[in-house]
Amino acid sequence: MTVRLDARDRVAWLTIDRPAKRNALTGEMWAMLHRHLDALDRTRDLVAVVLRGAGGSFSAGADLAELRTPDPEYVGGVQELAERTVLRLRDLAPPTFAEIDGPCLGAGCSLALACDVRICSPRARFGIPALRHGIVYEPVHVQRLVQVVGPGPAGLLLYGGEVWTAEEATAHGLVDRCSEDTSEAVERILTVLRGASTAAAGATAAAIRAASDTVASTATTTTAVG
Repeated sequence: MTVRLDARDRVAWLTIDRPAKRNALTGEMWAMLHRHLDALDRTRDLVAVVLRGAGGSFSAGADLAELRTPDPEYVGGVQELAERTVLRLRDLAPPTFAEIDGPCLGAGCSLALACDVRICSPRARFGIPALRHGIVYEPVHVQRLVQVVGPGPAGLLLYGGEVWTAEEATAHGLVDRCSEDTSEAVERILTVLRGASTAAAGATAAAIRAASDTVASTATTTTAVG
């Protein structure tokens, strides 16, 4: 089990590689992913980062067997590391892309939501079964989920434990495009980015994120006033 980092032609590829467990993430894998993100933050001339899973899955989320370890201090440490890692991904300067195939559940969904653009295959499935497993979905991840899909659809995932098809996820805005060939769909975008300067790519990502945060903040204020 591992998280691989490959960089070529100004693009970094992060691959969650534990297909036998549908790429469920252990504490060791979270630590490895965090180290890779730190390394990418120091990498020059990078115009994009693509996160994907190996073997027909994006990620089934956190390794539940590990979270059920009878050591609350260890479990708390893993959960805290997972949250820091997701936020680290959101803070990367280059544009970030999630290339999603198969299950994208729980913490896997949090990782996908941390990316700027999400592209999935028709085989993708999305869900956050935290309550079913007696787990509290961290407020920072709830906030991001609501920012992307809205409070009602977020409730369907969190309260109702719904699992969305690729079509449903696209309709709710959880993913931005569904494509039979996700690699080709991502590559079309990367072709444009490779022709841009690192500064321009990073500035565009920062502007889109700032605008998204502003829209979300305005919507929350409007709801509160209304």
